[in-house]
Parts: sequence; C-alpha cells; structure tokens
Amino acid sequence: MKPFVLVIALVTVLGCVPMAVKARRYAGDGELRICSNLLAQGYTIDFPSFAADQPHSASYKLSRIPAVGRDPFLYLRFHSGISSLDTDRIKTGVTATFEAVLMDSNGKEIQGLALSVAKAIWSQSRDLFGAYDLDKSAFHFEPEASYDFEIDGCAYK
Repeated sequence: MKPFVLVIALVTVLGCVPMAVKARRYAGDGELRICSNLLAQGYTIDFPSFAADQPHSASYKLSRIPAVGRDPFLYLRFHSGISSLDTDRIKTGVTATFEAVLMDSNGKEIQGLALSVAKAIWSQSRDLFGAYDLDKSAFHFEPEASYDFEIDGCAYK
C-alpha cells in the first residue's frame, strides 16, 4: 500500500512542477492558482467577486498566461446553497447576462462572449457553481502576449 501512495504523491508533484514554472511568469490582475497533475496541467485565475444583483463592469490586465495545451474556459462562478436538482427550475427565472471582451495590448478586440446565465451550462462543486457556454467560453491566449480583459453585466433579478 505504501508504494502505491508514494506513486500517487509523486505523480501529483511531478505534474505540478512544470505548471509552477509557467505560473511564476504570469503578470496581471487576479490570483493565479495551479490545479495540475501529471495527466493534465491547469490553473484558475480568480478575480474579485461582485454583487450579482447590481450591474457590474471591470477591466483587468493579463500578461504571459501559461499555455496548457488547450484553450482555457471562461466561467462565471458563484456560490449558492441551491441543490443541483433545482438548477433547471431556477434557471428559468434568471435574467442575468454576462459579457466579456478580450483585447490585445493595442485595444483591438480579439474575442468576445455574451452569456445568458439562464441558457448557460451550470457546473457544480459543492456550493460553487460555474456558468459557461461550451461553444463560446474557450478563450485563446498567446503565452508571451499582454491583454486587456473587460467584463460587463450580471444584474440578477
């Protein structure tokens, strides 16, 4: 049993090392956190939370975003005590929208996302939900580039 646990621990640690090197190069707003293992590299960049019942706009700077072999997804994450069994019923009453625009360092729009939270896919991990659109939420970043990222929306009623 001990060798098995040692192998699992080693796999986990070895998967984190390359991502940790890439993550140190990140420069920008938000908090970059690594979520990698030997099978897949990954990270999250968390930005400050905001009240969902009021309109909200923000702009963030991103630079040297780590490459992981696939385009990362943009999720609108929120905490809720609702049961995953109730999400379909609750989504019918949600009127919130979320818009994001990714621009290069010269202000040229590269990609945009307009997300109706009611029509989005909702994923859940305990009391944390993520709303996204499978076809539109993947954003492409060049590892050495700098970006401006603007969000707007979210007036849940």
